[in-house]
Amino acid sequence: MSRRLFTASVALAVVGSLAPATAGAQSLYPLIFPVIGEVHIADNFGAPRGGHTHQGVDIMTRTNGVAAKGHPVVAAASGVVDWVGATCCYLAIEHDDGWSSWYIHLNNDTPGTDDGQGWGIAPGIVRGTRVEAGQLIGWAGDSGNAESTAPHLHFELRQPDGVAIDAYDALVAAPRLTEPGGGAPQDPPCLDGSVCDTVAFQDTASRFHRLTELAVGAAVDRFFFGNPGDVAFAGDWDCDGNATPGLYRRSDGYVYLRNSNTQGVADIAFFFGNPGDLPLSGDFDNDGCDTVSIYRPSEQQIYVINELGENDGGLGAAEQVFGFGNPGDKPFTGDFDGDGTDTVGLHRESSGFLYFRNTNTTGAADFSFFYGNPGDILFAGDWDGDAIDTVAVYRRSAGALYIRNSNTQGSADFSMFVGSFAGALPMGQ
Repeated sequence: MSRRLFTASVALAVVGSLAPATAGAQSLYPLIFPVIGEVHIADNFGAPRGGHTHQGVDIMTRTNGVAAKGHPVVAAASGVVDWVGATCCYLAIEHDDGWSSWYIHLNNDTPGTDDGQGWGIAPGIVRGTRVEAGQLIGWAGDSGNAESTAPHLHFELRQPDGVAIDAYDALVAAPRLTEPGGGAPQDPPCLDGSVCDTVAFQDTASRFHRLTELAVGAAVDRFFFGNPGDVAFAGDWDCDGNATPGLYRRSDGYVYLRNSNTQGVADIAFFFGNPGDLPLSGDFDNDGCDTVSIYRPSEQQIYVINELGENDGGLGAAEQVFGFGNPGDKPFTGDFDGDGTDTVGLHRESSGFLYFRNTNTTGAADFSFFYGNPGDILFAGDWDGDAIDTVAVYRRSAGALYIRNSNTQGSADFSMFVGSFAGALPMGQ
C-alpha cells in the first residue's frame, strides 16, 4: 500500500549515507554479525573503563527480553585463529585482509548454572585453525571481568596495524545469520514477485533519499522538495499506483504534493487544517486514491477528508471527525487488517508503545503493543507484499531501520544500516 504518515522529528545533521562506506573513517568494515539470536548492541566504544578506554562494542545477549548466556558466536570474517585464551574464554581471528576481530567474555559456565566450569569455545577452535565467515567459534557469556555484568560478547575490530576502531556502524549494517555456518543472512522482506512498500529518508536540507527496495546496497533516488521544517509524508495522489512525496507546513496548514519522485515545485497545493496540526495520508474510503487528512494534537481529534484540494484554496469541512489517543502521542496510518482502508494509529515515543484501530471511529484500540526504543520514529507499510501494513522504526542514533512483518511485539524481522537523517517515511513503489 502507498498511504503513509511521516512522524515529525527533530532535525539532525546528515552524517552518513545510504550506502555503507569502505572500511576506514566510517568503520563500515564488511562483517557477518557475530552473535546469533536476540541481542542489544551498546554503542560504548571509547567509554572510560578504570584508567583506559573501552576498545570494543558490547553485544548484549537476551532471550525474550531477558539477559541470557549461550548465544552462538560466529566468525565475523574469514581468516585464521590468531590466539585463544589459555584458561577460556576469549579468542582472536586474523582476517584474510590483515584486519582482525576479537571475541571476549565467551561463556565459562555449564548451561543453566553459574559455576565457572562450562564451555565457551567451540570444539576444534585452536590457534592456527582456519575459519570461515559465519562459522561457529563459541558461545556468549560473562567470563573474565564481566562476571558481575549481564552476559554479552565484547567484540573488537582492529586494523592491520593493531589499532582498534569503533565497529558499531559496521555491526548495525552486518547481515545476520539464522544459524551458524549453513544459515543464510536475512533476506529482504519483499517476497519475489510482490509489490511492497519501501522507505525514504529526509535530510535537513529538504532532500529526499528514497530506497528503490529494502535491501542492502539498493539503489537510491535522491531529489529536493520543500523547505526545512516541513513535515514529510507520502501517498498516491493521482491514483497511478505510485507513492510520491507530500509536505505539510505546520505554521499555516498548507499542503504541497508532488506526483513524481523528482525535484520540482508542488503539482498540487492547498490549505487544510490549522497551524500545529499533523498530516495523515491514506486511502480512507477504499477508492484506490490517497488523500491528506489531519490529526490535531491539541484536541486528540482526527479530521478525515476523502478529496484533495487545489489551486492554493482551502478544503471544506472534514467528512469524518473522531477522537483517539492521548496528549503527546504521534499518529501514523496503515491498512492494518488488509481490508483496503487505511486507519489511524498512535505512537508513544517515550516508551515505544503503539496502538491502532481498524475503523476510523472513536473507541478503544483494537491492537496495542510495544515496539522499538524510546525516541524511534515509527511508521507502517506493507513490507512483504501481503496487503497488510505492519510497523517499522527508524533509529536515528544507530542510523538503522528495523522492520516487523506482523503487528505483534517482538524483535525485528529485517534490519539494515541506512545512515543518519532528520526523518524517515514509508513510500509505496
